[in-house]
Amino acid sequence: MDDRSAGPVTEALRITRGERRTVYGSAAVAGAAALLIGGGLVTCAFAASWDLFLEARRYAEAAIENEDSYVAYADQMDGLLAVACVVFPLLFLIALALLAWLLTAQAVIAAHAWERAAADRGAGSAAAPGPLTLTTLWRRTRPHLGAAFRVQLLTAACAAVPGVTWPTYHEPATVQFLLVGRVLPAVLWLLGLVLLARFSLAAAERVADGCSATAAMRRSWMTTRAARVRTATLFLLCTGATAAAFLLFRRLGAYVAHWAGLIMLATTDDNVWVTGVLVTITPAAVALVLLPLALAPAGAVLACWRKRLAHG
Repeated sequence: MDDRSAGPVTEALRITRGERRTVYGSAAVAGAAALLIGGGLVTCAFAASWDLFLEARRYAEAAIENEDSYVAYADQMDGLLAVACVVFPLLFLIALALLAWLLTAQAVIAAHAWERAAADRGAGSAAAPGPLTLTTLWRRTRPHLGAAFRVQLLTAACAAVPGVTWPTYHEPATVQFLLVGRVLPAVLWLLGLVLLARFSLAAAERVADGCSATAAMRRSWMTTRAARVRTATLFLLCTGATAAAFLLFRRLGAYVAHWAGLIMLATTDDNVWVTGVLVTITPAAVALVLLPLALAPAGAVLACWRKRLAHG
């Protein structure tokens, strides 16, 4: 059967099933990197903030002993925010790098699957390629990673303004307030999703043509011009599936947070101030570490969609 006779989702599922070792192997590499590098950064953040947590505990215990009211982290919030302002951008850059790896790796895996399928059909004179191991995948992916990271960075910059626009939730007093406070942020969010969808094929374009980051983004924009609605629909489908996986992994992370909290309490003499922060962030951290398992198949879908649009 010709690869183009199947829809991008069906074809991506076929590739994921046939190349599951490398697809999920690449996801495991991304998850391990997120755990080690991201976990190391978060650990450093806790270490840098340790005195602030101890100070918050002393302040709270003194207030309780004197029967005074108090606000949690009242005098420590500025210091905690200063640490967060350093750690969060670094975590964001790590996330972009891992996303670049995942999308590029899935494009390489898809290209390998098509090469092997073409050789099996006798469509080319070249011999069928051998099995795609993680070592081979890294060797074929590495030349594209720099451009792929720049693609993700530029895409994030393009969607940054819509992404940080938040709606107001107060009761609207006028029609103008309703339009500016509720409708305008929704329109900007929609614009951000459109930009993300139109640039979502840039990593696959880089793998296919070896072009620069800006050229890959320009080609992605041009390739999706004739299929704006279908591209947006497919992108939203992948986004929805990834979001559903994130929520599932987050629920699993709640069990990890419970035991992590108990361990933190036992090792800090019942310091609820640092334990509360750890328990709060652990579910999302676990979900982000496991999220590559869902992002890898989504990257295969985008690679297949790029091939469909490029070849008509």
